[in-house]
Amino acid sequence: MEKLKQNKIWITIVIIGVVVIAILLAVLHQQKQNSLEAQSSSYASSVKASSASTSVQDQNTEEAYAKKAAKMKGHVIALGSGDNDVYFTKWTFSDFKNYANQWAGKYSQMTPKQKYSASISFGTPDSIKNSDYYTKALDTIYDEIKAGQYKDLGYYDTVKDFNKEHTMFNPDNIQ
Repeated sequence: MEKLKQNKIWITIVIIGVVVIAILLAVLHQQKQNSLEAQSSSYASSVKASSASTSVQDQNTEEAYAKKAAKMKGHVIALGSGDNDVYFTKWTFSDFKNYANQWAGKYSQMTPKQKYSASISFGTPDSIKNSDYYTKALDTIYDEIKAGQYKDLGYYDTVKDFNKEHTMFNPDNIQ
């Protein structure tokens, strides 16, 4: 009987030991899963999946905008640096050249105050002025036209040409 009691005690101690070891192993396993190495591989695969999804979505958007742009008619000019500064213009290449020729004669005769407040619309609903902080000075625009640098000016002969350089710009947002 005494031996049976001792065996029960040893069996109880062994069972408790096994349970404690199992709990410790479970805690170690959990910590290993929460380690930076495990998380970084999970994060990397998540980023790859997200990037692939965004890439496909961007490509679909670009294709949709290209189709819209191909159907639209008109000349485009981007007067400023923002998305709200893109306009349809009635002007053609020759209109810009005529402007440059007229500007050369007028600009040399202007006072500094007149030069500062000079403005032109370029065939759009809005005018730009020399005093506008977000646009190029009119004499810089004149120099670009004289040099034939219409892309630097922000002028595009067609909406399709504009879309080729600004693939993520919705042509419906051209004013």
